Amino acid sequence: MTDSPYWGAWWAQALRGVLYVKGIPYQKVVHPPFSDTDPDAQSELRAWTGQTSVPTMVYNDGSALGDIVRNDWLNQLMLAEQIAPEPSLIPGTPELRMKMIGLAHELMSPQGFLWNCRLAGREVSFEGEMSDRQRDVFGGDQLLGGKYSFNGKPGTPLQNAKECLGLLGAQLDENTARFGGPYLVGDTLSALDVYWAYASNSVLILPPDKLPIMRFNRAMYPAMNEALGPACSDRLLEHRDAMFATHLECPVVVD
Repeated sequence: MTDSPYWGAWWAQALRGVLYVKGIPYQKVVHPPFSDTDPDAQSELRAWTGQTSVPTMVYNDGSALGDIVRNDWLNQLMLAEQIAPEPSLIPGTPELRMKMIGLAHELMSPQGFLWNCRLAGREVSFEGEMSDRQRDVFGGDQLLGGKYSFNGKPGTPLQNAKECLGLLGAQLDENTARFGGPYLVGDTLSALDVYWAYASNSVLILPPDKLPIMRFNRAMYPAMNEALGPACSDRLLEHRDAMFATHLECPVVVD
């Protein structure tokens, strides 16, 4: 799988979490970064996979099918389930499965929580203590602001992200009342728990002893955390801490 040591690529960290829980060994390949001085730096990846986002997951089981390339969270999860069916991170009943995948979509897919957090970086980028270069990346039209289709409506991405936090908090309360356990859906760990554990860094970044300081952009998170923190319930953050204490690799590996 491709990953980057340069920024908080929570989609990639979430995939690594899925592979860790399932005990699937993998080879990490440094994702070719966007470069102002080398516009062709990502050309081979684009030609092979049709996109340049982190992470790309490639699997070759030695069959005639050859390389299986997966670029989105759901197909990556399904491939991981195919490689290692146990422990399954997808609920067994249709009701819980639909709920888990639907809520994971709200976290991980285009126009979801992480997507809106990328766009919200434009709103908070001029409030945080960042360099001019960091502001260009997180708030500029040419890089993340353009890639994630900034729509020019101030406040909308942050509001969308806050609404998702409210939805997820209500789900945790409902699931706790129904099943009595610490999970977001059902009574066992699911991919949704894994995804939220990493996505939650947009709300409150893990301390350095659990998430080593990243090379490029840790300075932007105080502003993002301040903007989103009030919309997140304490129980959601307690859930995150419990997942890292019992199921996920900690400290988080970032290189």
